[in-house]
Amino acid sequence: MRKGSTGSSTTCRREPDELIIIAPNWLGDAVMATPLVRAVEERFPEARVAVACRRYTAAIFENGGARRRLIVYGGDGVWARAAAVRRSRPSGGFDACLVAPPSFAAAVVALASGAGRRIGYGGEARSALLTDALPRRDYRRGHLSRAYLALLEKLSGETIAEIPLPAVAPPDGWRAVASRLCGDRPYCVLAPGATYGSAKMWPRLRYAELARRLAGADGLAVFVVGGAAERAEAERLASEAGAGARSLAGTLSLGELLAVLRGAAVVAGNDSGPVHAAAALGAPTAAVFGPTSVEWTAPRGRAVRIVRAAAECAPCYRRECPRGTLECLERVSVEDVHRAVVSLLKGE
Repeated sequence: MRKGSTGSSTTCRREPDELIIIAPNWLGDAVMATPLVRAVEERFPEARVAVACRRYTAAIFENGGARRRLIVYGGDGVWARAAAVRRSRPSGGFDACLVAPPSFAAAVVALASGAGRRIGYGGEARSALLTDALPRRDYRRGHLSRAYLALLEKLSGETIAEIPLPAVAPPDGWRAVASRLCGDRPYCVLAPGATYGSAKMWPRLRYAELARRLAGADGLAVFVVGGAAERAEAERLASEAGAGARSLAGTLSLGELLAVLRGAAVVAGNDSGPVHAAAALGAPTAAVFGPTSVEWTAPRGRAVRIVRAAAECAPCYRRECPRGTLECLERVSVEDVHRAVVSLLKGE
């Protein structure tokens, strides 16, 4: 560790040589953690930074330069993740570990890093595994990107005044990949799924109507994306939308998905990973919100439109609608979303 003040008025700590960041497990959360990774690298320009992440999200953190290395989990279980981090420890050990996920499993992985300082959010009996536990109530205070940056603030003793926009680099050769998968005419991407749960999913038939409008009056090809578990539903949507739509759900690697999103004229979807990735790639993005909080998890980018309707029960953060009505999403009309998409296509 190099000598030097962190800038704190109450403590004087040495600057870290070796840092590790335990990345979030979900795609959208991983995107919202990219400002943290970049801020760490900027604040400690001589340190070596490791990002520990699931194989599923690794493409989000690639292309970070020679100083950044990835520790990619070969298995999803907590002990497999801990073992991967333990094997990858530098000879002198990590100096500090920033733990983005607020889970007990992530704290176990942090402990396996052997870092002298382990900074994360408390709760779920994980505080004992951390050296610096931030109050759990602060995790949902402001945008999630801000919650992640607070980990660096705790380490450095400095305040970050402005939250940088998330940024994801498309894979090399992304234009050729997008052209191979989607052709050469302008296209729209629809992301109608949500791994979190059905409460976040705008009705499929409305997506189908939106696709018909985009393929008809707006002259766009339409591609539906999603995970393997969403494949049947995506194919059904594309069939209902007509000849102008095709499903790619369950057929793309994350790198291919990033290429397709980057090349889109516009992307529309639920509060989900593909929408966050699209916004961070710089693609014009319309996001439909229902039971989750715009203030906490809105996708952030240079061309983003949020579409939501007033409902007294929202945000409830439930995976399934407790009322069985999806009122917060039912109130969002096809016209509402189409208007947002058209404004993005016009560059407004």
